[in-house]
Amino acid sequence: MKNLECKYFNICGGCKLLNVDYEKQLKQKQQQVEDALAEFNITAKVDKTVGMFYPYKYRNKVHLAIRDVKGKAQVGFFEENSNKIVDVDSCLLHDVWVKKLINIVRDYITKFKVSPYNKRKNEGTLKYVVARCLSDEIMVTMVVTNHAFAGREWFYEELTKNYKNVSFYVNVNTRTDNAVFDEKGFSHKGGFKKLRGEMLGVKFELSPNSFFQINTQITEKIYKRIFESLNLNDRSVVLDLYSGIGITSLIFAKNGAKVVSIESVPEAVNDAKNLIKLNKCENKITPLLGKCENLINRINYKKLYKENGVVSVFLDPPRIGAQVSVLEEINKLNPYKLVYLSCNPKTLARDLKVLTDYGFKLESVTPFDMFPHTNHVETLVVLSK
Repeated sequence: MKNLECKYFNICGGCKLLNVDYEKQLKQKQQQVEDALAEFNITAKVDKTVGMFYPYKYRNKVHLAIRDVKGKAQVGFFEENSNKIVDVDSCLLHDVWVKKLINIVRDYITKFKVSPYNKRKNEGTLKYVVARCLSDEIMVTMVVTNHAFAGREWFYEELTKNYKNVSFYVNVNTRTDNAVFDEKGFSHKGGFKKLRGEMLGVKFELSPNSFFQINTQITEKIYKRIFESLNLNDRSVVLDLYSGIGITSLIFAKNGAKVVSIESVPEAVNDAKNLIKLNKCENKITPLLGKCENLINRINYKKLYKENGVVSVFLDPPRIGAQVSVLEEINKLNPYKLVYLSCNPKTLARDLKVLTDYGFKLESVTPFDMFPHTNHVETLVVLSK
């Protein structure tokens, strides 16, 4: 596939591989996983990278930075490893909804003379506009340094003219670090409060700061592969580690399993509890708040085996991978299946070395291209004893 050209390619750095043929990108990511495994002396067949038919316009979320540069407002993305702004009017990785949003932001700044943020002087009002769009429903958060700014009603009205359904928030963030949001600074200003969607039969609702994968198409492929690998039935129990807002837990429950989930972020667990009620799975999922390494050894495995008989584990840790103590407890559990989803091939390989030393066998290793035209790759590994 011949890649499209971007006029910001040489300065943005957001999609480093845009000048590399897409089929070659997929092979490079497969090789990236193979090299990581080889570094830890793990012998395994790595499947071809699962890619996209059309690897553009896939991102469902955008962070637009707004900065004052020599008295002029710039709207766009940070250059890689820099605080400089690439002033953009569109992006190949986002659909037309982002182009419309950028135009609204620019018109808003001009019409109401809103001052863009100047990080060096710590002055100005408007810092970011963050948005996520699913099926033409959009959630937009305006990040500002104070409440005293004009035109928010106009901004909301413009959103309603351009999108089917709108959720509008303001986040007051006076922090001087690189944090986009102040977690305590959200206030709802218009439209619905949650961004609604459905994936593989699971209804979900997202808050402005909820984590959700940015590539819906590839995420669905990954999640479908996960529950197919677990061979779920009404006697299955799944331990869902690093479970986030609980979409995987709900997919498991909808396919017959009972689920115990562990997540350390309170807001994510609150979202998970709401989604459990929304999907009527209160009797199938037990969501636990805390770190996996602190909670996994408190679960009554004997009771799970006695009542159900088939226990499996799914883990999706952050880039740093899983703690050794978590892997030790998984080994003691002796699961029917172990499925590991990773965003970092090196920490994945490190953890797989521990697991294979415990006696786990690799059934499959499959890279997925969650982020086309970048160096990042997601890898799904299925193991069993």
